[in-house]
Amino acid sequence: MPLEGTAVPNTAARDRVRADLLATADLPYGGEAVDQLAHALQAGTLAVRAGARPPVVAAALLHDIGRSPGVTAELPEAPHERAGAAYCARLLGHEVGWLVGAHAKRALVTLEPDYAARLSPVSVRSLAAQGGPAAEAEVERFLRHPLAAEAMLVRRWDDEAKVAGAPTCTLDELLDIAGIR
Repeated sequence: MPLEGTAVPNTAARDRVRADLLATADLPYGGEAVDQLAHALQAGTLAVRAGARPPVVAAALLHDIGRSPGVTAELPEAPHERAGAAYCARLLGHEVGWLVGAHAKRALVTLEPDYAARLSPVSVRSLAAQGGPAAEAEVERFLRHPLAAEAMLVRRWDDEAKVAGAPTCTLDELLDIAGIR
């Protein structure tokens, strides 16, 4: 087992990530119009369309991987963002792990007064479970991180990735673009 924050060889990572994403097919997404896999594919595709760097595409694709049955079995008590961050850091490295764990919704609610009004009912419920809007000191600390702007992009793609039947890249295309080979 590699040290925390270091990536395992990519072929092992790809096989594991692919299997864990496929395991989210047909899993409900809290009342949204898409299942967990469709949501992940849509978020990853939005990142590709925006020209995001490969680690950011990986984070967009995997931002909710902490809800996959294989990941929840490893860390059953952890919130999905923490479980996903640990999983991604172990398999893909610290950068992807941090982006997945950042789940910038709490910061965006504090930074942009109208952001909360644009959240889906499911996101409003999860915001409450995550502790509500971030405190000013927490937001300041978050914004100092060099990946904060990209974490906010991942969050915005998360918000948009809830459209039934939206066209997406295939899972294998997204894994390739994300550098998970």
